Amino acid sequence: MSLQGYPYRTGRRVRWAWLCALGLMLAIAWPTAAQIAPTLPSTSNPPSQVKRFGNVEVAPVRLPLLQTPLVEVTAPTVYDRSDPAQQQASVEQRAAQVSANLNRGLDRFRDAGRIQVVVSQLNGEPILLLSDGQSQPIRLVTVTSLDAEYNGLSQAELAEQWRSQIQAAIERSRQVLSPRQWFVTLREVARILLIAAIATLIFWGIQRELNYRAAQLEAQQRAAAAAAIESEAPPEPAESEPVSRLLLQRSRLLNRLRHSGSLEGQLSWNQGLRWLLFWLLIAIWYWASFRIITVTPILDQFRDEWLNVPIRLMGLWFASGIAIRIAHLLIERSAKAWDRTNLLAVEGDQRRRDLRITTIVRASKGLATVLIVFAVLLAVLNTLGLPASSVLAGSAILGLAISFGSQSLVKDLVNGCLILVEDQFAVGDVINLNGQGGLVETLNLRVTQIRDAEGGLITIPNSTISQVRNLSRTWSRVDFNLEVGWENNVDRVLACLQQVTEQLYAEPEWQALICEPPEVLGVDAITHQGLLIKVWIKTQPLMQWKVGRELRRRVHQALQAANISIGRPQTVCYWPELEGQKPSAEAIARGQR
Repeated sequence: MSLQGYPYRTGRRVRWAWLCALGLMLAIAWPTAAQIAPTLPSTSNPPSQVKRFGNVEVAPVRLPLLQTPLVEVTAPTVYDRSDPAQQQASVEQRAAQVSANLNRGLDRFRDAGRIQVVVSQLNGEPILLLSDGQSQPIRLVTVTSLDAEYNGLSQAELAEQWRSQIQAAIERSRQVLSPRQWFVTLREVARILLIAAIATLIFWGIQRELNYRAAQLEAQQRAAAAAAIESEAPPEPAESEPVSRLLLQRSRLLNRLRHSGSLEGQLSWNQGLRWLLFWLLIAIWYWASFRIITVTPILDQFRDEWLNVPIRLMGLWFASGIAIRIAHLLIERSAKAWDRTNLLAVEGDQRRRDLRITTIVRASKGLATVLIVFAVLLAVLNTLGLPASSVLAGSAILGLAISFGSQSLVKDLVNGCLILVEDQFAVGDVINLNGQGGLVETLNLRVTQIRDAEGGLITIPNSTISQVRNLSRTWSRVDFNLEVGWENNVDRVLACLQQVTEQLYAEPEWQALICEPPEVLGVDAITHQGLLIKVWIKTQPLMQWKVGRELRRRVHQALQAANISIGRPQTVCYWPELEGQKPSAEAIARGQR
């Protein structure tokens, strides 16, 4: 028995699962999100790079080239940055001014042999100057008493500390721009790229072998299923027999489901190895990019960002893949346990139980994938710093549209669960619903797909299914009605039919399709046409048409041999003229009418 059905199409299912999860999230969260007013940036809160400690605000000063924090300057707290009458400069303005002074000094002294940061005094406060020892120095920053108080040092001690830090950063930035350093950096980057390229080629070769092996396994699987179909399926019916074509479609589908699992274990391992190789390749190139950022001083400023959000997003992506595979494995293990304990057995019908288990497993896998992707989507929004409620509030129109559409989606899911729990039908059944009839090829929590006798694929949402007529559940019946003429002996006709049905049931070929001895019920109705005799034959699921055709063929031969006539409509013509007289032309015409 195959528990996995058709080959697993990961890309299409994951994309469908992401879309379903997004629609479900918008549908559930819409009523709350629609009531949330869009928030505007607050003018009383400081910018993200500014830290506030009561009446003191602190901001970092960055070197223009490397963008690494050098020192932290302070300023009194500004509570309303939108007030045009505010005369006090904010701390971020002071930090930006110091960075601009550094940039101007480095640009002016770029050809100087040595650039020095010196400490001087102005109005009794220490200041830092940038000088090349020849031209007029550039003033960088004044060390205020608030700076010293925040750092817990005296103004002179803090000035000396800032001087050494800025001096080291300037020398490092000049070293970064030197031709020798660029040569060393490029050589290291080339070595990293070479390692990544070699690893990629190795993984590509392994991936190619795995793809070739997967193609071989799939070809063997198709060949085994085709051989089973050829050996077990009935011959191709004539074009005028739609019921026979339907039976052939069902036989082929059941054989494909039964034999597709023989190599499914090897295919699963192959797919798992390919998935692992994909992630190893991502890890190799992520390591290569991180190493390039680390060894390149001008890119070192992005190291923390590269270690934060991207690796968390890839971790969520990887975890979702692991979770989906574990969930699918647990579902398959549970299905095998249910099969062994016969919890889903239906009157001992092994094929029926197999079909139901296959249907439930496929639907459960889809549901588990949607739930996991939905949870990961919420985690991704949180990682990106976008609260789900804010995203939904900003997408009010889209959320409203999807929420209306998702109402029918929820109905489909609920009705799909009821169909599976109540075992109304399963993949491989022949059913009639909503005026359509055919073979069930696909059944999930949202839609049911059936293929009719002409080969048309009909898709029906589960929410629209209200009444189902299952023609293949447990057993079927031939309801045979024969109308014979009045002139026949009833007992003789009943004996003839009893003999035909007993001979049919006695043959092993037909006895395998008939569940119980046939029943000749007797005269069921008396009409002007004749006597209506009813025969019931209980058959295997969907075998009523095949047995019925054979029964009608044999009954016709038996009636001819016994000279038994079938019923026919009777008409009595009445002439009012006396008996024995020749009727007039007018009476003859009236009687013919």
